[in-house]
Order: sequence, then structure tokens, then C-alpha cells
Amino acid sequence: MLIAASAVLMAFLGTMGLALENAFRTSAIDALNARLLQRVYGLLSVTEDAGAQVTLPDALVDPLLNQLDSGHYGYVLNASGQVIWQSQSAFDQALPEGFAARLIENLAVGASDQGQTGGVGPSMRYFAFGIQWLGEVHQGRYTYVVMEDERLLSAEVEGFRTRVWTWLIGMVAALLLLQWLIMRWGLRPLASFTEDLKAMGKGEHESLEGPYVQEFRPLADTLNRLVRQERNQRERYRLTLADLAHSLKTPLAVMGSVLQGKVFGASQVDEMTAQITHMDQVIGYQLSRAVIASSPEAKQAVDSEAVLSGLLLALNKVYADKSITVSHRFDKGLCRADPRDLHEAWGNLLDNAFKYGRSQVHISSRVLVDQVILLVEDDGSGIAPEQEAEVLKRGVRVDVKTAGQGLGLAIVSEIAERYDGTLEVGRSPKLGGAAITLVLSTR
Repeated sequence: MLIAASAVLMAFLGTMGLALENAFRTSAIDALNARLLQRVYGLLSVTEDAGAQVTLPDALVDPLLNQLDSGHYGYVLNASGQVIWQSQSAFDQALPEGFAARLIENLAVGASDQGQTGGVGPSMRYFAFGIQWLGEVHQGRYTYVVMEDERLLSAEVEGFRTRVWTWLIGMVAALLLLQWLIMRWGLRPLASFTEDLKAMGKGEHESLEGPYVQEFRPLADTLNRLVRQERNQRERYRLTLADLAHSLKTPLAVMGSVLQGKVFGASQVDEMTAQITHMDQVIGYQLSRAVIASSPEAKQAVDSEAVLSGLLLALNKVYADKSITVSHRFDKGLCRADPRDLHEAWGNLLDNAFKYGRSQVHISSRVLVDQVILLVEDDGSGIAPEQEAEVLKRGVRVDVKTAGQGLGLAIVSEIAERYDGTLEVGRSPKLGGAAITLVLSTR
């Protein structure tokens, strides 16, 4: 980026330098022509009628026309192109061959001409003016010619070029240095951010803590969230494997004892089949837990009422023998979340309500702009206040008589944490049992 900006800067200043040089040269030529015209007027002012032709004094007021090798010359030509007068500075400077004839042929009376002389010798800038002399004694046509050495103009332009390019080069160097300092200062937050990334990659920091400029803060927050999710996912895999190993101990022990008997009757086969089925359920459950940990960054528009209705339909079949009366109030609307997370979290809460409730369960949901809230109440024995925090821990169970592994609320708590939400455990004022409130942020 610095190289590209420097190239553009140098191209711009280079173009500007050429434009200034060309403008100065044009202005210098215009000033030279105006100066030569003034000299013609000066020569006309000292011209006198000598009878046969006009005459001018040898010494003029303009000292440059009196000095040899000054580069400034003056001539007066008659109608036939002959030089009838020349300044003292032009005694050793003859007109180029054919120059006088071309002027007389092409220059009308009262007209002027300017340009460069050609031919052999140094190039000259000239200004010619044709007049018709109407004196008391003499009348005739004359051409006044003044010249200036082209090298004087070139030296003036060269001096300007040197000064301009010196200043431009100095400006380019100063601007490049200033640009480098500004970019170095401007990119310092990026360098600091990069160093923190490297340190986090080496394990020296747990997260990007900053402080960072406002533009980098959202990026740092997103990276920290992704890192936390990756670490949580890794921890989830570790816990899932541990849970799986622990859950398989008992059925494996039972199968081992059956195999040691070496006698396989109908009861042993049924026992083996039951244990295999149980192991299959455990494996499926643990694998689903490992896979269900999706990223809340990729959210979808989910119909919350449809999810809850589907869960209720399934649980009514599973717990058909309990004759649970369910009352509910579902908000209609879409919420932005991962549908697998909603099934897992809401399914665990509803399953607990059906499992521990005696005869009644009440469910209500609210879908807000950036939140979805689910309240599940039952008429079971509830959870003692001193146990409300404990039941959210992995493996903790309040009712040991009912089958389970004590993982349901822990899983819901983990999902709530990923969604920057909350999980509150309390007592239902209407039904008297547990009241679980799950709030998920859907921003």
C-alpha cells in the first residue's frame, strides 16, 4: 500500500512539475516577445530622417544593445532587405542567410512577426515590425528587427527547472517520510493486534484483551467468541467421552458376568439384549450431545411454536401411562437460533417436567425481538432452594429414585451460556412443583 501510494504521489508531483515547467516556458516566451516589442518602440523613438534614409544613433539608452556578446541585437532593414543600421552589440553578429529576404517578402507594413531563426549559428529569438516612414524629406519602407540569444531563454528556463525539481524532490521526500510515519502510526494498532494473536496462539494469553481501537474491537470480540466456542467444544468432547466410558461400565460388567456363566438360557439372552439396547441408547445419546454443540453464530429462523408442539406430541406418547395434563401458552413467531439447540434445551426441560410432575405441567413461551423465553412448571415435589444451584452441575440428581444420569439441566445450562442467556430454577407458585425459566439471546 505504501509503494502504491508513493508511486501515485511521485506520478502526480512529476506531472505537476512538467506542467509548471511548460507553463513557465510559455510565460517566459511571452515576456521575451513583450520585451522585444518594447525595444522596437525604443528604436523607433530615436529614429530620425536623414534625407536619403532614416538614421539612428550609435549609442542607445539600452546598454544591452551597446555591448558586444550581450546576446541582445538590433537591426533596421530597408525595403530591399539591406541592413542600414545595427546596434553596437551586433557588429560581430550577422543576420542568418536568407532571413532578411523572408521578412521583407512576408511582413506587411504595420504587421509584426516573432519566432526563432534557423540556419547555422546560435539560435535566436526575434521580433520584427514593418513600418512605412513618412518623413518631411524622405519616405520609405523599413523593417525593425530585434533579437535575443535563445540560450538566455534556455538558461532562464533551466534555472526555473532546477529550482522547481529541487523543491518537488524535496517535497516528495518529505511527503513520503510523513506518509511512512502516518502509516506506521496508523498501523500500530494492527501490529499490536497481530502480536496478541501470536501470543494467544502460543498459549501465552487466553483471549484478546487489548485495549484496541474501536475498529478492531468487534473483530477481537468475534475471535474471542470463536476461541471460547472451540475450547468449549473440545471440553465437551472430553466430557462426552468420560460420560460415555462411565455409562458403559455397568452394562459391560453385566454382560461380562453373563458370559462367565457359559450357560445361555432365555433370561440370559434377554439380559444381554437389554444391556446391548441400553448401550446403544447411551452411545447415541452421548454422540448427539457431542454433535449438538453447534455455533450460535450460524442462526436460522425457527418457528418456536412448531418446535414446542412437536416435543409435546412426542412426550405425550412416551409418558402416556402417567396421564399428564398439559396447559400451554405459546407465542407465535420466528426466533433466530440453531434448531438443534432448541430441541436439546427445551426437550430436556419438558422431559424433566413430565418425568417429575405428578399430573400437571404448564408451559409458556415468549418470543421477543432479541430473546426467546421458556417457562416450564410442574406439580411434582420441586427442588429445595439450597439445591437449586447444585442441580445445574453435571451428574447431580435430586430424585435418585427416578432413572436418569443428572445431565439434563447441565446440558441446558451449557446451551444457555453459549447463547448469552440464563437458566433459573425455582418453585412454581401455581402448581407447587419446579419452575424452570430458560432465556436465550437471539441477537
